[in-house]
Amino acid sequence: MNELVLRGKFVVGRKVVEGSVGINEGRITSISKGELSGERTINLGSHTLILPGLIDTHVHLRDFEERKKETVESGTKAALHGGITAVFDMPNTKPPVMDVKTFEKRLELFQKKAHTDYALGFLLRSNCGEARAVKADFYKAFMGASTGGIYSEDFESDYACSPGVLSVHAEDAELIREKPERPPEVEERAVIKALESAERLRKPLNICHVSTKGGIEAILRKNLQWVSFEVTPHHLFLTKRDYENNRLLKVYPPLRTEEHVKALWENFPRIPIIASDHAPHTLEDKMSGSAGIPGLETEVALLLDAVNRGLVSIFDLVAKMHDNPVRVFGIKDRNFAVGNEATFTVVDLKREWTVRPEEFYTRAKWSPWEGQKLKGKVVMTIIRGKVVMEGDEIVGKPEGVRLNVQGRGG
Repeated sequence: MNELVLRGKFVVGRKVVEGSVGINEGRITSISKGELSGERTINLGSHTLILPGLIDTHVHLRDFEERKKETVESGTKAALHGGITAVFDMPNTKPPVMDVKTFEKRLELFQKKAHTDYALGFLLRSNCGEARAVKADFYKAFMGASTGGIYSEDFESDYACSPGVLSVHAEDAELIREKPERPPEVEERAVIKALESAERLRKPLNICHVSTKGGIEAILRKNLQWVSFEVTPHHLFLTKRDYENNRLLKVYPPLRTEEHVKALWENFPRIPIIASDHAPHTLEDKMSGSAGIPGLETEVALLLDAVNRGLVSIFDLVAKMHDNPVRVFGIKDRNFAVGNEATFTVVDLKREWTVRPEEFYTRAKWSPWEGQKLKGKVVMTIIRGKVVMEGDEIVGKPEGVRLNVQGRGG
């Protein structure tokens, strides 16, 4: 007898399959196109789809000395609310995660406070010995200054040292000094340099928040099998004109003109990963010029709305927020199969709702989409067979665990 049975429409590969999943001790024990019996059954309606648990590979959860902006607890609650079951925590915190001692403090914090599962990053800048000792889940480098101000003075050396997948913020430091408004060539030059290093080193690289025509075209032209990249919803759904009308939309890399947004959309099928780059700041910090946009509670909904508008398919969403993150970072136990974790994101494609940031769990109580009506909503989040979010309410204590990332620590 199953402890729990989920019945409804499951998105599996590029198909929607109606059936049942049996769950015991947090894992999938049986999959059937028919009915299964269980101690408890959740029947999901005809408008809902059960997706594999979505993953956000680029999240800034602050905490440490910046608890007023976000905490691990508030940020992972926001993730659950938005349908995200696992987050990749960026290490440009205050203090930054650049040594074993700080990494261990970060891990302890997540073990106590995380409502989602998590992967922990480690920041590289001439600290190769620490990087090799730490056994992080992924590594991060900045080619030019962003929030926190720390960047690699010798990017290729830091990349060569990385014991695992390196996620890189590709904006050229020299050009940033010359052109602080960060026009497209700031990203494009850095992307080309990163790709040249990747050709020489042949090590896994993930290029973060690609926002320019030249950037995405250079990556796709090289087509290096060990290089992945991310695009954010704000670079897909907002433009430079939006920033000109609302200075809160300052972000690195900046919002772009229609030409660049069009290039992202034209190449959308070849984008491997969509990630939020959730970057919470207080409104006071934003008014003072801090760069970053909160996105954990809107990213999936924006893509569901795009599904309803015929811009993307539900299969695209699953590929870019589950399948490809699992593949690129070597995450174990997350694919839809007997024996793996019973972790799901449940969405209602027909549910219409209005974005109200004051109702969000993030401490950043603002959104570029405030007041906008979206069609498509996350209605339930399930992690290891437990309903942890339903009807906008977080259920239960923090029980997130560290992702099982293949090859952790090299």
